[in-house]
Amino acid sequence: MKKRVLSVMIVLVMLVSFSSCEITDHTTVTQQKHDTGISFSWWGNDMRSKYTVESIKAFENKNDVVVRPSYCELSGYKSWLDAKMISDEIPDVMQINYNWLHEYNAQGYEFYDLESLKDEIQLDNYTRQQLELGRVNGKLQGIPISLNGVNFFYNENTLKKYGIPLPSTWDDIFLAAQKLKKEGVYVLEMREKVFWLCCVAYAEQTTGKPLFDSSDRMQYNEQEFKIMLEFGKRLLDSGAAPRPDRFRHTDFFSGETAGLACWISDAKSYFSDNSGVNAQSVNISLGDLITVSKGRSLGWYKKPMALYCMSRDTKEPKKVAKFVDHLLNSEEMAKLQGSEKGIPLSKSALEVLESRDMLSDLQAVADRKMNSDTSIKVMSWHLENESFFKLFLSKCYDVTYNGSDPAEKSEEFVKEIRSIEVLFK
Repeated sequence: MKKRVLSVMIVLVMLVSFSSCEITDHTTVTQQKHDTGISFSWWGNDMRSKYTVESIKAFENKNDVVVRPSYCELSGYKSWLDAKMISDEIPDVMQINYNWLHEYNAQGYEFYDLESLKDEIQLDNYTRQQLELGRVNGKLQGIPISLNGVNFFYNENTLKKYGIPLPSTWDDIFLAAQKLKKEGVYVLEMREKVFWLCCVAYAEQTTGKPLFDSSDRMQYNEQEFKIMLEFGKRLLDSGAAPRPDRFRHTDFFSGETAGLACWISDAKSYFSDNSGVNAQSVNISLGDLITVSKGRSLGWYKKPMALYCMSRDTKEPKKVAKFVDHLLNSEEMAKLQGSEKGIPLSKSALEVLESRDMLSDLQAVADRKMNSDTSIKVMSWHLENESFFKLFLSKCYDVTYNGSDPAEKSEEFVKEIRSIEVLFK
């Protein structure tokens, strides 16, 4: 099935909303238009976009090829790409999230099999296990840039001010909350997806059962989801964390929160933005993954930070593949990107960074720590399904702020997730 099956009304609304390149959340997609060339899209902040555009220029100068870039913040990127899928105008090269790769396949869209372009892309820069992360239905449909995971970072100034030791267990987090709540300070700030993953981790640590098994089949019932809802309520009620839908990473610098739980790939952009009211210089400590005391499993995962994929309908696959190779394996891109997207999996790119001593910043240290921990397994792509975790959060907010019964909301949740078809294929 070439196109996703969507209602006519959704198609019309999306196409109209994108006719002026304006995203529904008011994020603007920046495009440079040329008549011919390679189209390329990605998401990221200004820092990422600046070095990516610079790398594109280096590729164009070497190869006499025009690259037409399109980029925006992550919050608007998926909707923009969905609209492109509907109108059969998807870019030749795309930065794709791990779960999107599988979800698009489940909806009938396959990307180009990159294994057929091994003369243009240096696949020998990757291990078999690394390439498996981009393999769907037996085809290499994406190549991972790096690995990513949630980590915990702490403002040493705030911890020291209130006499809080570096937390390593959930008990430590709640003990810290007892002290900090009186001062109007939260222990951890995090976005909604990370809040969801904290609840997943706690449930897996206490039950010893992963939410999804090795075949990506869901294993949880109402009882396990009730554990997650009650834990989420405790995080919010205790003052351990503020509402994740009101996330402000600058609170870390103003002392309004003692720690930040975030993707490792976000650390550089977050910690380079020391702005906001009362912001001050801070010393940052890298914490351990938070677990229950004597937990039955780790509960934390790693995944591709993102993958580069090619449109299956690209007109000049060899030329486009050469550009993919530039993004992943070239010296120019490696020097410009550094560890901003994590420590690269490409052996060629990694050698460039090592030779230039570019792997010593906080993000690289966190990345190396994650990669050296063999107990951190690869995440099920279902855990990032937005409909799934957004529905959980709505139930968690009902339990926390509206006094709803966790058991009833858990039953509702289990019934309603049946409408998310990709979870049960």
